Amino acid sequence: MTVMKRMVGGALAATLLMSLTGCGLFSGSDAHAPVDLVKVANPQVDVDIAWRVNVGESNGMLVPVVTQNAIYAAGGKTVKRLERATGKVVWSTAFKRPVVAGVGTDGLTLAVVTDDGVLHTMDPEGNVLWTASLSTDTQIPPLVGNGLVVVKTADSRITAFDAGSGQRLWHYLGQVPTLTLRAYKSLAWSPAGILVGQASGRLLALNVQGQPVFDMTVADPKGITEVERLVDIVGAPWVDPQLMCASAFQGETVCMSAQNGAIAWAKPVDAVSGPVGVPMGFFVTDSSGGVHALARNTGEQIWHNNELLYRSTSTPVPFGQNVAVSDYEGVVSVMDAQTGRVIGRKSLSGAVSGEPVPYGDGALFQSVKGDLYCVLPRTMTP
Repeated sequence: MTVMKRMVGGALAATLLMSLTGCGLFSGSDAHAPVDLVKVANPQVDVDIAWRVNVGESNGMLVPVVTQNAIYAAGGKTVKRLERATGKVVWSTAFKRPVVAGVGTDGLTLAVVTDDGVLHTMDPEGNVLWTASLSTDTQIPPLVGNGLVVVKTADSRITAFDAGSGQRLWHYLGQVPTLTLRAYKSLAWSPAGILVGQASGRLLALNVQGQPVFDMTVADPKGITEVERLVDIVGAPWVDPQLMCASAFQGETVCMSAQNGAIAWAKPVDAVSGPVGVPMGFFVTDSSGGVHALARNTGEQIWHNNELLYRSTSTPVPFGQNVAVSDYEGVVSVMDAQTGRVIGRKSLSGAVSGEPVPYGDGALFQSVKGDLYCVLPRTMTP
């Protein structure tokens, strides 16, 4: 997790490191050293690797996407379509520059952004449809749907393109922050329109014409220094038929009614992941690597697991009847959804710092080395 200090207009951007977790730079006595994993007592769930394929090195922000009949993943300078059942590569489309944001899709149009700030779109067969130069770079996956491809760039500009022609339809310019958190972020569709998290700690909703529907506070800046006052919407907003929810770094997790926008509850969590919902509630990862379970109707904390402190814990992902996270060493830990107790563990190759993706009862994990794993839960017999 890093904080980027950005001066728009071509000035040099300086990187300020907030926490060096999992870097091997700390001794065991350091307060912020990654904790050692404790052997799982009486494991109940095994993590089976159904398949594994290399899709190219990742910057840590690339995320695969699952559709009804395919998986699309980006890495290095390529985008690949994979068979859902086996991970077999169906096609691979190469670009001249590394892919740094994606994959976004509605099943008909695919979209990624390369490190030179160019948006590329493809059809489901990997044929390039059109490209567009953006105002600056981005690591946020494009949002595709409703005939649009929507991109939020590092200068806080939200731009919509016609998915068919590539015509630029509108843009909305948010407030450019002094500091922004380098963490996975995503846009989302909702009944209110396009949900956009902002580095000001506010959740913005735009309709398909680019007009604001609401602009809600998830976190208010506090403190004296710029770092202390940093609030940033992290991860992906959660949307289901009842609730729309979002989390902020040094802020709160807030849920509102999907029907009328009324605030259902707000609970303080220093989050680095968006809320992930299941019928019982929501799971959120905090800035120290702890995992929280919050009750769906009230936001009250059900449990808090601190066994993975400073291990760059990922966003939680549903895993069978439980929940799983990964860390900087590529270790997947399975937690009991009701109690938070670790009940299973598996080591993958390389750091897994991107967003895990639900896949049936299991999940997809993409490592920075480019290995994409499909892992499934298997209940262990006594």
